[in-house]
Amino acid sequence: MIKPTIFLSVLFPLLAIGSVSAAEAKDRCTLEGIRGISPTDSVIDSVRHVAAPVPHCEVLGHIMTNNPGPNRVGWSLMLPDDRFGGRFFFMGQGGGAGQTITAAADSYGQGASTNKLLRNGFAVSSSDTGHSPKDGGLGSYDFGANNPVRRLDYGHRGAHVSTVAAQTITRAYYAMEDKLYRYHMGCSGGGRMGMMAARHHPEDYDGIVASTVAKSGGALYFGIILQHIVKNPENWVSPQKLAFLERKVDEQCAGPDGLVRDPYGCGFNVDKLQCKGGDNEDCLTAAEISTVKLITSRFKLGYGEDADVPGFSISNPTGWTSFLMGETRPSSTNVDNPWAPAPPVPAFIVGRSIARGMYFDNLAFDLINDLDFNDKKTLELLTERHPEWGVTDTNLSGYQKAGGKLIMWAPLSENAVPPASELEYHDAIKRDIPDADNFVRTYAVPGVLHCLGGPGPQDTPERLLDAVIAWAEEGKRPDELVVSGGGAAPIIPSVQGTTPPPPPIARTVLICPHPQQAVFNAREGAFPYTASNWACK
Repeated sequence: MIKPTIFLSVLFPLLAIGSVSAAEAKDRCTLEGIRGISPTDSVIDSVRHVAAPVPHCEVLGHIMTNNPGPNRVGWSLMLPDDRFGGRFFFMGQGGGAGQTITAAADSYGQGASTNKLLRNGFAVSSSDTGHSPKDGGLGSYDFGANNPVRRLDYGHRGAHVSTVAAQTITRAYYAMEDKLYRYHMGCSGGGRMGMMAARHHPEDYDGIVASTVAKSGGALYFGIILQHIVKNPENWVSPQKLAFLERKVDEQCAGPDGLVRDPYGCGFNVDKLQCKGGDNEDCLTAAEISTVKLITSRFKLGYGEDADVPGFSISNPTGWTSFLMGETRPSSTNVDNPWAPAPPVPAFIVGRSIARGMYFDNLAFDLINDLDFNDKKTLELLTERHPEWGVTDTNLSGYQKAGGKLIMWAPLSENAVPPASELEYHDAIKRDIPDADNFVRTYAVPGVLHCLGGPGPQDTPERLLDAVIAWAEEGKRPDELVVSGGGAAPIIPSVQGTTPPPPPIARTVLICPHPQQAVFNAREGAFPYTASNWACK
């Protein structure tokens, strides 16, 4: 089972609130007390005080959405007894969401991180976005089939009504007279949630940190890649061949610290690796090269700019095994699992479910044999459905006007969402909103796979959360930032397979606001694993 996790140790100092003492707050942690301060459209299902490891009030509730509707949207809210710092944190959930997160239940492995947030003075909230685990786990989108109401609630409405209720209760619970600062962070589906909030509900958050979020064309590039591999198993690339490819990429494209910072522009030519004689582990066959080229090429997934999707980067292709390729060659065109008896890859599970639930309204839809990107009606349907649940345009002027601050980040070794999607989306925002630098920053982060894993800096989301807090509360726009690449620190929910172990070398890494890149500016032979020897240019 894929278990998403969060890890947070926010370092930004607490605000001085203190309107209500811990004892007074705890006294309000009753069903009657919470119902008395809740919005009229909210139903409070349960309230309990959790004593350990972080004392807090746990509230579970729901709202019935209508027009269109009805649909039940569940949400959670955790209110710390001590050290409340006047900050609200909404947990963006990966994949298809569908869970309400609580600290005590260790929901989907996120209990420890939720307790860290509570210990750092945040009120913490989440939403199931209008469907439940029985409708499928994080990788399932089947809930959307023939159900436009659930697609709407997943798209943005469910999280919106949840956060409005949770913020209202938070303010009243602490009898706040000062401003409640509101933050959203997520990656993959969780990043999409944050971006949809900025686009459709710009008043909801003061700061958003989001990754793998935009211009993804509905993620059906999975279908193109998997059809290429499953229908022609010789196109599959083994883990050993990908390790060989990665070594060659690093030789040409990596900096002295071993991280690739310009995978799209370093000029790597995979054709030079083609086997001259027979097949062996130190070359790629023509069929294998065709797969590398397909994965790193652009995808047309409909009409319009959103559907013109850049390919994956060539950086750290060993990550493709866990998400796109599988450890073993596809064995058949079996509708349920072409890799049988081995398990199917996450890209197959997610891509098939997205196609079935979000586009074709058919739970028997076959991603390998039914999806036809040469069919005009298919492209029209994809284009029509993208805006229901994805960020398809750059109209963030409402979020700018509301004073919100947005930090996007693109893991450059992404193995589930092409990282250039965010960089191109940032460029499009700049074209549409010339002064976008006053509310948007985007960082390309080398060596990180889908949200986490890989040899790159694993604490990036934590440091970006610190940065967006400083920006929203003190007006300190972030420029170059230092992140760390020591041990693994999973941050946010995502649908992610096995990832390589954390790097053996503790390092600090300089990341730069796009389009700048970090360059090594010390003398030859200087220690490359410290950010002080790099500069943004």
